[in-house]
Amino acid sequence: MVEILGRVLALRADMSPEVLRQVAQLVDEQLRQLQRAHPASPITDLAILAALNLACECLEIKEDYQQLHAEVEERSRQLIQMLEAHESTAPPGP
Repeated sequence: MVEILGRVLALRADMSPEVLRQVAQLVDEQLRQLQRAHPASPITDLAILAALNLACECLEIKEDYQQLHAEVEERSRQLIQMLEAHESTAPPGP
């Protein structure tokens, strides 16, 4: 059970109850902010705006993740090349 804008909802999801509560809290906060900014707007319009805002955040995070992932792959490749170059020039050890 979660509460969004004063409405109690029974939800089922493939996540822990704590994560589900956090997700509901995020949605509730987003809707309350929009409701304060646009008090005359219907809840359906606010819900669409909240969904768009959250989707935008999600896309930005995905782009950041992809960029970070590419940087990690590139640095890993460079380190492997450095190690391989070092191994080929290092004298044989005992």
